[in-house]
Amino acid sequence: MAEGRKPKPPTLTDVAKLAGVSIPTASRALNGGVRGSNSGSEELRERVRDAARQLGYSVSPAAQAVKGGRARTLALVVSDIDDFGSATMIAGVMHAAESRGISVAVRATGDDAEREQGLLRALRGERHRGVIFATSRTTDAARERAMDESLRDLHDQGARVVVIGDSDLPYPRVVVDNEDAAFALARGLVAAGHRSFSVVAGPDDQITSRDRVAGFLRGLAADGIAADSVRVVHADFSRDGGYESVARLGETPEAVDVIAAMSDAMAVGVIAGLRDRGVAADAMPEVSGFDHVPMLGDVLPFFSTVEVPLEKFGEAALSLIFDAAAPAATDDPPAVRLRARPIVRGVALDLDLD
Repeated sequence: MAEGRKPKPPTLTDVAKLAGVSIPTASRALNGGVRGSNSGSEELRERVRDAARQLGYSVSPAAQAVKGGRARTLALVVSDIDDFGSATMIAGVMHAAESRGISVAVRATGDDAEREQGLLRALRGERHRGVIFATSRTTDAARERAMDESLRDLHDQGARVVVIGDSDLPYPRVVVDNEDAAFALARGLVAAGHRSFSVVAGPDDQITSRDRVAGFLRGLAADGIAADSVRVVHADFSRDGGYESVARLGETPEAVDVIAAMSDAMAVGVIAGLRDRGVAADAMPEVSGFDHVPMLGDVLPFFSTVEVPLEKFGEAALSLIFDAAAPAATDDPPAVRLRARPIVRGVALDLDLD
């Protein structure tokens, strides 16, 4: 080697030669392929990684993006990154993506339709392999039509689109049985001796909110508690939304047995709102939630809620993006259905509560 000349950096060809495998095999072992860290046998992957370590070779994400025309990233769009449930779901998506050698770009819409469209336009230029939409869809036909058109643009550009939650959008989805779980929670609370209820729900035009309220009221009706005897107020799906709802429940919000909040974050806000109104702890009604955020269960071990498998959303969504045949926009999209589980005073119930 001439004096002062730097040695050439090792290449993938060098790694493949040292490992005794083909260049495509070495690439899949180091870059993941569609199966991520599970591409090839463990013995083969270790042999290729060992060769790369010996040679000092490292994968260039930029080169991979140029080669494939699409970055080794996916975008996850949520309504609010500060929400307890969203944070748990984000963690699940990131863990599932990490095992596949994929990075995650998280975006938040603030549940604002204009911002939602702005984010979708920006995503077109980011060239993600997949886009996961985990915002609560609405009954606003114009908004959903605009969403469909924007997602179709991303799909036509080569991004795999997956929607988390029930909607009419024609894309693969991950869903939970919100209505049935709320039905069982309501019946469990009645079985525990409660007879009077108020409900604090998310926005009335959001499908998730409507499903949870409908299921809860149906569960009460099954035990003889009429829906028109239950006061239902709507607010943002957030701690602040729950807090503000307390004032809208009337002069004596504590006069019922249970205030059923349709998310754990809202339940925290309701409890804080009751406390700030001067309701003593021993006079406070039971406040239930929905989502089963782990931290809240640690603080309130006898809390009633619905355990939604938020962390499992990640692997389910990524399986639709990377493991299935390329999904197309269709009127009958594939769906992964995850099971929710009602919990009454810390005790899990069977979903089918007789």
